[in-house]
Amino acid sequence: MKNLKVLFLIPLLLIWTNSYAASGAQREAERLLNTMGMATSMNKMIENVLNMQMQQKPVLAPYKGVMLKFFRKYMSYESLKPDLIAIYADVFTEGELKKINEFYMTDTGKKTIRILPTLAQKGSQLGMQRVQTHMGELQDMIKAEAARIQKNQPK
Repeated sequence: MKNLKVLFLIPLLLIWTNSYAASGAQREAERLLNTMGMATSMNKMIENVLNMQMQQKPVLAPYKGVMLKFFRKYMSYESLKPDLIAIYADVFTEGELKKINEFYMTDTGKKTIRILPTLAQKGSQLGMQRVQTHMGELQDMIKAEAARIQKNQPK
């Protein structure tokens, strides 16, 4: 009987330990997201993406307010926070998240947080410019592939 109790308690202890570890990782993940200023970054990202869309498609300008409201509802940090915490907690251990948090508390870490959104925006703009510069090549490749597909279709 005593052995049965021990066999019953071991799985419970393992489950409790795993859930405690996950909650520790989740706490560290939330701390990291807060340290990184994720709420502000995501709001800026939403606005930047919408501004780029308005530049590319000015016909959307009258709908910017509606689109902003929609994206803030579904893409804001607050709406995504539980999922983001889960993603970070699944990828990193509690110890790893603590080390990442320690880094972001240093001067270099703070600088990284401050300039990362600008770097991401510049990278995005670079990618869009590169695609636009070579759009003709992409169109030619698509035309060639369409012709190849059409040629190989059974008649």
